[in-house]
Amino acid sequence: MSVLRVTDDWSYRGFGAVILENEFLRVSTFPELGSKIYDITYVPSQTSLLWHNPRIPLRKASFGSKFDDAWAGGWDEIFPNDQESVLDGERYPDMGEAWSLDWNYSTQNQKNSVSITTSVVTPITPAQITRRLTLERGSRSLKCDYEIENLSGDPIKFLWKLHPAFEINDRCTIQVPAKQALVDPRFRHLFKESSYEWPHAELGDRGRVDMSKVDPNAGLCTCQYLTGLQQGLVRFRDDLRGLQSTLSFPKEVFNNVWLFLDYGGWRDSYLAAIEPSTGYPHDLAESVRAGHCTTLEGNSTISAKVSLSVEPIGADS
Repeated sequence: MSVLRVTDDWSYRGFGAVILENEFLRVSTFPELGSKIYDITYVPSQTSLLWHNPRIPLRKASFGSKFDDAWAGGWDEIFPNDQESVLDGERYPDMGEAWSLDWNYSTQNQKNSVSITTSVVTPITPAQITRRLTLERGSRSLKCDYEIENLSGDPIKFLWKLHPAFEINDRCTIQVPAKQALVDPRFRHLFKESSYEWPHAELGDRGRVDMSKVDPNAGLCTCQYLTGLQQGLVRFRDDLRGLQSTLSFPKEVFNNVWLFLDYGGWRDSYLAAIEPSTGYPHDLAESVRAGHCTTLEGNSTISAKVSLSVEPIGADS
């Protein structure tokens, strides 16, 4: 039977959930929790794609909270910075302003598609972020249409990241058409060089390692910035569960991909955060100094069409 619906009649742990669903995908998002996409489920096999923190339940964080101490997992929206940063006298909270705010929302129910549109105005940066999630009848793709509007007449400099965290096992691979990986300075001690030709790195006493192959037994946590993208896409392949997820994005907007790979080395967690980004490194002030941030001119907008497609491995369609 054909299924296509959007509903906001559900709640989880006391928070209102908006559910999008078609024959292939079910998506849950929580507007009051930074418009977090908490779960994406491949319906035919009832497989959940996103990582959930086993020790932190879904909960509300106050503005300015430390992200790691409140991170329940899922897909978060990170803007206008990563780590807590000071730029031009303004202090930006850990992982930015958007993830801890209550976003406005509306739902749309068309004959062949369902959508939820969420938006928020950030209190420090004069910007409005709007995101529309859409599922179409018979489609295995979640469409994500973004727009960021500069509400002031002055330019703003920022980092903007998509932040989905995937559940991992030892039969997963991460495919990114990138030329180079730059090692985040916080993890430089694990690598023999500060950069390497993706995906093969010299990793301490482990020798040459294919970083595209997930290794939950490594006992490490690393972060790298992948640059020189040939295409605006990443693929997360899970041969154990028989699914391949492809995240497609405009590389003229997201010109690099951050990989935060935690194989038990940070808080005994196991996940792969695959993050298309507009800049690097993690410190916004340093990103500005290095010329690796994005500038949005006054009274202008930046938009991006992103999609996440989920396909069974080995299927003809």
